[in-house]
Amino acid sequence: MQGLGPQPAFEAALAALPACLLDAPIGVAVSGGGDSLALLILAQRWAARQGRTLYGLTVDHGLRPEARAEAEAVAALCGKLGLAHETLRLEGAAPRQASLRRGRHAALARAARQRGSRLLLTGHTADDQAETFLMRARQGSGWYGLAGMRPLSLSPVWPEGQGVFIARPLLGARREGLRAFLQAEGVSWADDPSNENPAYERVRMRRLLCPKVSGFVQLLSVIDRFQTLRMIEDAALWRWMATNCSVREGGIEVVSLAGLPPERAARAMGLLVQIAAGREASPRGEGLARLVERIVSDEDFRGATLGGCHIRRHRDRLQLLPEAGQPRPGMANRLAAHQAILSGHTNEIAAAAGKESFLEDLVPIF
Repeated sequence: MQGLGPQPAFEAALAALPACLLDAPIGVAVSGGGDSLALLILAQRWAARQGRTLYGLTVDHGLRPEARAEAEAVAALCGKLGLAHETLRLEGAAPRQASLRRGRHAALARAARQRGSRLLLTGHTADDQAETFLMRARQGSGWYGLAGMRPLSLSPVWPEGQGVFIARPLLGARREGLRAFLQAEGVSWADDPSNENPAYERVRMRRLLCPKVSGFVQLLSVIDRFQTLRMIEDAALWRWMATNCSVREGGIEVVSLAGLPPERAARAMGLLVQIAAGREASPRGEGLARLVERIVSDEDFRGATLGGCHIRRHRDRLQLLPEAGQPRPGMANRLAAHQAILSGHTNEIAAAAGKESFLEDLVPIF
């Protein structure tokens, strides 16, 4: 979609999503920066033509005095566009990137659920995708992680994000092109000074990319190939999960890991442990690989714990239970939603979304 203009590329990305995600009100995460403001304008024009309900959300972490004015500017623009807007203030947030990211996603997910939304749009671009690739490569990620961000994923926070999907319709757009679009529209944007602070890894990766336009194109080509491989791997994993995994007796029951390649078996077990334990990330590394090897090779495997989950044999099958012994709410829905994302099929995603409750069992803020 990089050959298309911003509006056609945006609309092509939205057209690929399941219709059920678009029928409910759609949230747009808008910081006031160039990428998110371009996203807001593109989304508003699309929504006006399609008759969709759209609203803007801005998160103010309370760390910069300018942030309040930037949120007010976003609210004013939303007013001009005829859109509702809400500023989510997170005073006292810990000034660490991981904590800020989690707090931001949790606030956005709660606001979306309160409005009955299934979908949040974020302004991640091709530049963000390339920076993510370099960051993961430096951290030693395998090919699966180097495929980068997905166009559609589940909210990364749990349990606040239950039932909320994240769409990134600008992954095919360059940052410079979006800023040119805003200039043509006569819209100004705010620049967060942290985006120039080399203390942050993403900023250092950005500086590596900026002067190398030809290398950037090649990098995106590599990411695209890894994404194709990931789609193939995800489809195989989805087929296995559909026939081997189910939620029973407060946990996840697995028929067998036999026949799975070691890497796929580890990826499957990591995801199932994450879901059963109610965690936001799956366990990784040697501990997970050793566990899978024990399960596959040891006929007398009695049990183990990993990532807040107890794994045991039960009636010739594997059973994954939360260590605390209490069933995690929404486990079946979460398993279905992850399977839907792996499948890549709009009908599977629509079915998973239909199983979620967006107005019940809301999680308290604290």
